Amino acid sequence: MKVLHITANYPTQEHPVFGIFVKEQIESLQKIGVDCTVYFSNGKEAGGMKAHRASIQNVRKLLRDNNYDVIHCHHSISGLILLLSGGAFRNKCVVSYQNDPTREFGGKWLFRLLYPFFNKIIIKNTSPYLKKKKVVYLPNGTNSVFFKPMDKKECKTKLGWDNDKYYILYMDSNVGTRTQKRHDRYLEVLDLLKKDFDNVVSVELTNTPREQIPTYMNACDLHLLTSDFEGSPNSVKECLCCNTPVVSTDVGNVKDMIGDIPGCFVTKEKDSKELAECVAKALKSNDTFNGREMFLAKGYGIERVAEKLLNLYQSIT
Repeated sequence: MKVLHITANYPTQEHPVFGIFVKEQIESLQKIGVDCTVYFSNGKEAGGMKAHRASIQNVRKLLRDNNYDVIHCHHSISGLILLLSGGAFRNKCVVSYQNDPTREFGGKWLFRLLYPFFNKIIIKNTSPYLKKKKVVYLPNGTNSVFFKPMDKKECKTKLGWDNDKYYILYMDSNVGTRTQKRHDRYLEVLDLLKKDFDNVVSVELTNTPREQIPTYMNACDLHLLTSDFEGSPNSVKECLCCNTPVVSTDVGNVKDMIGDIPGCFVTKEKDSKELAECVAKALKSNDTFNGREMFLAKGYGIERVAEKLLNLYQSIT
C-alpha cells in the first residue's frame, strides 16, 4: 500500500522534536510494510502561511506524477492544502486532528468544509465529534521500547541531580507559542508546593534531543500537565511508559489514559491549588509506581496503533 503523508508538523535539524509524533507514526507504518512518502509544508521555518500556499501547487504536482492508495493529512491545515490542490476530490483521504476540531486551525468551519471530502477523520481526544459517522478515535501510539523504565537514581546521577530532591517535569516543544500549555499555572503550582516542600525542583524541557528524553523522564519524580486543552498529549504516554507518574488537568483524553492508574491524578477543575494538592499526594506516596503495564494494556503501544491505522486505510480502499 502506498500512502502520501501531508503534514505541517515534522522534525527539522533546528527543531528536532517538532512533530516527532508524526515522524514516529510514519516509521511505525513502514515497519509493517506500508510504502510511505512524506510531504512537509514547513510553515514553521519557511514563511508561515506563505509556505502553506506554495504547498498547494507542490501537492498538486506530486499527485499528478504519482499514484497513492491513500493520502493521510496530519493537522487540519494539511487537510486544507489537499482540498485546495484538488486532490481530495479523486483520492481516498484521511485527516488526523491533533486537537479537538474546535481548538485546531480553522475550527468548526474548516471541519465542516473538510468533512464531505475525507473518507475518515481521526480525532485523538474524547469529543462530541466522535458521534459523526466518518470520525474515529485513534490516539497516537508510544514507542514502549524507547520509552522504558530505567533506574531513577542512576538517571539522576547521570544528569548531576540530587537524589534527595523532587524533580517536576514540564514539557513544551514550542515554548511561548502555545499559551494553552499554561506555563503560568505550572509556576503557580510550584510556588504552592514550595510552602510544604523545600526540595522541589522544576525541569522544563523544550526542543531537547530525542535520545535524551527517556533519561530525563526516568530521573523526574512526576510529570505535571497544566494545559487548558490538549488532544492526546504524548508526554503523558511517554512518562507512563517510563513509569513516571502524571498529574494533569482534565484535558484531551488524559482521563482515559491515566484516570484509573494508582499514583496518577486528574483534577476536576483547572485550578492551581487542586493541582498542587494532587502533586503533593503523588510525591508523598510510599507505594511503588507501576503504571506502565496498565497503560500499555489499553492499546497505546505504537505497534498496536500502526496496525489499527493500516486497518483504517484498508477499510476505505
